[in-house]
Amino acid sequence: MRAAKHGPSGRVILKKLSRLAVVSAACCITSLAQADTTYSADFTLQGNLPMLRTGSPMWDGPQSLPGEWSSWNRIDAAVNSRDLLSSGVNPASGALEQTWGQQNHSDNMHRAGGPPLTMGESEAHIHGSNDWTHTTATASVDWRSLRSAVTLTDRYADADSHATWSRDFSLDAHSSFTFSGLATVGISGDSNPLSAATTFNSNDSFASLTLGDLFGRVRTTIGANIWDIGSGVSNLFNYSVGPGGLLALTITNNGDSALRGSLNAGSYVAVSAPIPEPETWLLLLAGVGIVGFTARKRKPAEHLPLAA
Repeated sequence: MRAAKHGPSGRVILKKLSRLAVVSAACCITSLAQADTTYSADFTLQGNLPMLRTGSPMWDGPQSLPGEWSSWNRIDAAVNSRDLLSSGVNPASGALEQTWGQQNHSDNMHRAGGPPLTMGESEAHIHGSNDWTHTTATASVDWRSLRSAVTLTDRYADADSHATWSRDFSLDAHSSFTFSGLATVGISGDSNPLSAATTFNSNDSFASLTLGDLFGRVRTTIGANIWDIGSGVSNLFNYSVGPGGLLALTITNNGDSALRGSLNAGSYVAVSAPIPEPETWLLLLAGVGIVGFTARKRKPAEHLPLAA
């Protein structure tokens, strides 16, 4: 006996379902395209670094604070990116498969020092809208500021950018100083808008004050590490948060000998390509399944020989 054939109406319904599945899958994949989206994090000193002694007669004087800077700034500006070219579901395994563009990297171009009470200079950049990437990422350390930024154009991407500074110092007994600057973070064009908060973390020898996105995409941090603490020293750190993101961290040495440590600051951006939501995943799986089912139905029937 021959298997029953689908009637005209059955074939029409199957064809419509197949078309709908293809359109659904295409919509899911083309949803990777998007308008420009920019992520940024900045830190700007209020003037120069705290006026600890530098060892330079041109900068030291009665206005100097009771402590000393080391000679060198440690700075780092670096960016990385890779574009997400396509995303789909493997018909055989049902697994999500993503195709990525080349890995791009840049760091510490034109690195230089600067006046004693500044942070130095360095930069890194990946320029998008070319043959190998559509993502722009920049990082810079300037005399008085740190900046990190990533801009996505018509593709999602994994991208990160950071600009960091640190420098050792000593602080005389029974004295204090304050490290401060304006922190700003921004996100534009993302369907998940910026949700920022300020957090302070500390223990006996460490403190950090951060303004950042709750999802970790953009943040600016200032901090201190103390490694030579005299006996009887306590309550090393105090902080404040002022209007417009003004972060201030005060280090106090209430002991009888000098303490030593380092200050640090950094701006950071980290962006990851999204994983499809469950509804999108189901649409992709359904699309692949229906298309596959239709393809099997279109194969010519095999006629088995009749039994003798």
